[in-house]
Amino acid sequence: MKARIVFSLVGCTILSPAAEAAPWNEASKDFFMEGLAAQSSKADAADLNGDGYIDVVFANCGGFDKGDDNSDLPQQAFFNNAGTAMSDVSISVFGEGKTYNGRAIKARDIDYDGDIDIILGTTWNSQSQLFVNDGAGNFTNETASHLPQGLASVGDVEVGDVDQDGDLDMLLADWGLDSPVSISAGGITQLWDQMGTPANFGEQGTGMFADVTLGQMPNINVRWSWDLEFVDVDNDYALDILVSAYAGDKISVFLFANDGMGNFKDATAGNMAQGKNALDVEPMDLNGDSFLDLVTLHDGLNGRNRVLINNKSGGFTDATDLVWPKLENPASFDFMTAFYDYNSDKLVDLVVGALQTAVAKYPDRLLENQAGKFKQWGADQLPKFQAFTETEASAGTYAIVLADFNKDTRLDVAMSQAENKFDKKILLGDEVLIPLDTAAPIFVNYEKFGQLVFGETVVTRLRCHDNKSPLMLHDFTQNAGLPYIEHWTEEPPADLDANPGTKSAPGQWYGEYLWRINFEVPDADALWYRICAIDAAGNKACTPLEETTVTGGTATDSVTDSATTTVTDTDTTIGASATDTMALTMPTESNTMGSATVGSASDSDTAPTETFPNSMSESVTVTDTMASMSETVSDTVVDSTDQLSEFEDGGCICNGRSGRSGGLLLGLMLLGRRRRRR
Repeated sequence: MKARIVFSLVGCTILSPAAEAAPWNEASKDFFMEGLAAQSSKADAADLNGDGYIDVVFANCGGFDKGDDNSDLPQQAFFNNAGTAMSDVSISVFGEGKTYNGRAIKARDIDYDGDIDIILGTTWNSQSQLFVNDGAGNFTNETASHLPQGLASVGDVEVGDVDQDGDLDMLLADWGLDSPVSISAGGITQLWDQMGTPANFGEQGTGMFADVTLGQMPNINVRWSWDLEFVDVDNDYALDILVSAYAGDKISVFLFANDGMGNFKDATAGNMAQGKNALDVEPMDLNGDSFLDLVTLHDGLNGRNRVLINNKSGGFTDATDLVWPKLENPASFDFMTAFYDYNSDKLVDLVVGALQTAVAKYPDRLLENQAGKFKQWGADQLPKFQAFTETEASAGTYAIVLADFNKDTRLDVAMSQAENKFDKKILLGDEVLIPLDTAAPIFVNYEKFGQLVFGETVVTRLRCHDNKSPLMLHDFTQNAGLPYIEHWTEEPPADLDANPGTKSAPGQWYGEYLWRINFEVPDADALWYRICAIDAAGNKACTPLEETTVTGGTATDSVTDSATTTVTDTDTTIGASATDTMALTMPTESNTMGSATVGSASDSDTAPTETFPNSMSESVTVTDTMASMSETVSDTVVDSTDQLSEFEDGGCICNGRSGRSGGLLLGLMLLGRRRRRR
């Protein structure tokens, strides 16, 4: 192996072959150092104090399958000093002298007030905690007044709006009251509903929760769940639930289906290809059919990982050997994974954190997506497959979190360890092995407007992410880059970025990769619009330009009878889950095939744009459910995604495939509508 030469401002350093750089290199002690050395199960990263830099928090506790007198530990938080160092602010965030059994932690804007709060799920029959942010990085423990009071052993926590009432709810994996949990009966997955309902879209919630588990969750014990996820399995824009079961006898992943109003039923049987002893579940569309697939850890043969492909009927099929061949999928003890397109090739890769045991000695790894198959990076690396260069190799990786801590557009790694090692780490992305981020956000699927009425306010929903997991608000340029609708009331010229339209308020994230955008219908007789997003590196993507009609305003022209032609049940473009299959071509040059253009991070309207192709044979799922449409789709609807080869295009929706404006109803409207008078 060749030695690697690294040039710096002060000269050059030659690294020995054994120390050859990996994609991530442990930050110096000047950048990050913590002296507590406490066991840590989970970590999270977000901008806690609003300074534009990503901070990090760790959930610490003792005990693997049972607690003891020493299980309560201080929790840890670190503020980022402008990308140059991390400062320990644990006492100011969590309180002086305070200790908890911190098993899971989430940094989210739980009350939609514009700042990041902290949820701490605790184990060994203790009370979980909520720390509310005042907007300046000062936290107050509001557990007594804001959370249901009760003892539990929480293995993981997630947030999302399950009942679509405009605020975020909370989901908790409960290990049950028995100890050790490895042989216990398990616990019922808990659902806490955020009380009250925001009066208007985007307004602040109460941040106070009520336990609605008894009335809205399946009465099913899940044994020793280390991870749960909100996942819209069937593309109805409602959040379903996936729960791992590490001690499950016959079930490794449970599926609870949402009725759209936050009531869940057990849909596991017949819908989930099962393994044994799942630790982590991570969703991402891997084959480009606009439905989320899954990677599960440790529940395959001899502890291998699995790939489950969405069957588009509310369930998943095991396709592990097709996507993750056995030679690249060893019998390891991988504990947590995250998706990340590390090389900006628009094929989503995997970063895997591994716990090393007496039998499984595999290190933390990077799995490259090569034409739709995962392959371990670093076959020639010393040590083999090691994705992290560290002062001392991590042997107890429990959690990894990806975030750009130094604003170089490369995602770095925060790591927590337990059992074998206790030290926490931050590893910075290598400037050679990880290129600058040049890949724009991904629009997987989105709702389209039907005919609109002037003065109405409509909400459209979409799935958009930056090819990483989990989605965080800081993945996007703040606040201008969060998904938004851009519209024109006069037919726009070909170069939309040079002739920007009117932008809506930023979209609101409500779980998984899902967003909703509020849109106030302007006074016009026609509307041209697209949905755009700009990631934190300044890469911009937009959906194709769409056109629809507006009625009820002073600008409305008379229309011919054909504009209001009744659409029959055999049309293929109306309904909550119907996929557009029409190859209707609009005479707009902005919809031609294109790729992302790299630019500097900017909030301006001239950010480089990625557009999408014309052909609906390459489309994502696009639905026409807005405004006054009430027609239903007949059973003869053809799903164009069924015509795609199973793993076409390397399994990435981002290779230029997206929804194209189309649909018979829209076409009939446009044929009969005269252009707006100028």
